Amino acid sequence: MVLFLGTISNAIAKCDLDDFPVMDEMALQSVMGDGNYNNRPMMVQNFIADDASYHEVVDYYHKLWDEQYDDTAFGMWHQISTMTDDCMMTVQVAAQNNSTPSVGRLIISNPPTSKESDSVGEDVLTPPDSVVVSDLVTDDGPKKGRVTMLSTAESTGDVAGFYRSEMQNKGWSLDREFNEQEARVLVFRKGLDVSNILIIAAGDMTQVLINEEVIK
Repeated sequence: MVLFLGTISNAIAKCDLDDFPVMDEMALQSVMGDGNYNNRPMMVQNFIADDASYHEVVDYYHKLWDEQYDDTAFGMWHQISTMTDDCMMTVQVAAQNNSTPSVGRLIISNPPTSKESDSVGEDVLTPPDSVVVSDLVTDDGPKKGRVTMLSTAESTGDVAGFYRSEMQNKGWSLDREFNEQEARVLVFRKGLDVSNILIIAAGDMTQVLINEEVIK
């Protein structure tokens, strides 16, 4: 475990937002300074550029990265990504007309490896035969956070029963249980720590969203 943590720390040191090229017009705000998404260390900043339009932001990074980039669309965002030896850099800018200001995000992470997907969410409490879809771990300020999404063929009732039993076996107390529209929500507490588990039917499958906050 010590070796694993050391490897993650070294990976974060290789990829730092201080190394991300920024336009002079951009004002930055940290969103996630020390995160880990699907076993990939990641840092995120929001930006607002009062005097640069969407097209000017795109042109800046196209010229800067000199055809060593990839353009993609993600919802409302135009994404420009490039890869260095150690880091993957992505600019997300809201696709709009030439009006200002332009807004978006700067994201830096380590390139994905083939081994990462094999162990995503490996220490998350999951029902048998479930699959972890995504796992985001953050460590900022006085709290550690984790948001995990998984999918299982078990019914919502069976999944709720699993978490009631297993969470209490691990020292968590069931604080509340209620229905919110089509979802079943379980709220567990252990001292100041909180774990919210949302369970919802999705066709023939059941989706589970676990949101956990742990006080350091």
